[in-house]
Amino acid sequence: MFDLHLHTCCSDGSDSPNEVLQKAERLGLSVISITDHDNCDAYESLDMGLFSGKIVTGIEMQAYFKGLSIELLGYGYNITQMQSLIKGLHLPFEVINKAELQRLYARCRALGVKFASDTIKHFSSSGYFYATEYLHHEMRNDIKNKVLVPDEESWEQGSVFFRRHVSNPQSPFYIDESDLIPSVGRVADTIHQCGGKVFIPHIYQYDAKADRLLRELVSQYSIDGVECFYPSFTDAQTGFLLDFCQKNRLLVSGGSDYHGTNRSNTIGVLSCGGSCFHANASAFA
Repeated sequence: MFDLHLHTCCSDGSDSPNEVLQKAERLGLSVISITDHDNCDAYESLDMGLFSGKIVTGIEMQAYFKGLSIELLGYGYNITQMQSLIKGLHLPFEVINKAELQRLYARCRALGVKFASDTIKHFSSSGYFYATEYLHHEMRNDIKNKVLVPDEESWEQGSVFFRRHVSNPQSPFYIDESDLIPSVGRVADTIHQCGGKVFIPHIYQYDAKADRLLRELVSQYSIDGVECFYPSFTDAQTGFLLDFCQKNRLLVSGGSDYHGTNRSNTIGVLSCGGSCFHANASAFA
């Protein structure tokens, strides 16, 4: 078993990096990668003696593509180079989060969404990592706002609301973040400059745009692989992605997208019968 998509408290997970190693060791995983958002800080504090398997350096980086906020995974990069280059690539998380809070709040208010008068003020003490998830929660405090949200899933789940509306140019809730987030090209180039490989994660989170987005990213950029195994994927979706990777000579990966207590999933839930990353680990060394 393996898991190449893990988050720690260095971004929006709950576990410390060493707690993740200990859990992976108890589960008998053979290969793991910690892929925190827009940083590789976890690798500075890892106690390598806690895990007997292979650890591949990883990172999940936000990128902008045709008006969409997406992510790319980077594997096998040089930590020192990445820590240096990433400072010039991403704005500080606090700056991005504050801008998203203000922009989405203004957009929602313009659409008629009702919030408590002190909503902006209370974000810092709310316990929410992302401003967009916080505003989604606050929106749901008034059931009258539900009629303004186009679908049930977006009303119930903050992550779905973000994908389908906040980051969708066709939605009235869309906010432009092109000045806050680097382009796909810049992110991919940075990963490659650090000796890493670029993967497309959880492609089906983009709903109807998924197939088009996958093909455009692979045709327009130097993509090395695709995350084909993911908890929410159906067998048909995984089968399509495996076939797509074979036809396009792309590497295959998979992961749980573990976030500890911040998300209801577990480490190392994936197995791909030897056809996946752990059979080709040397490609990421």
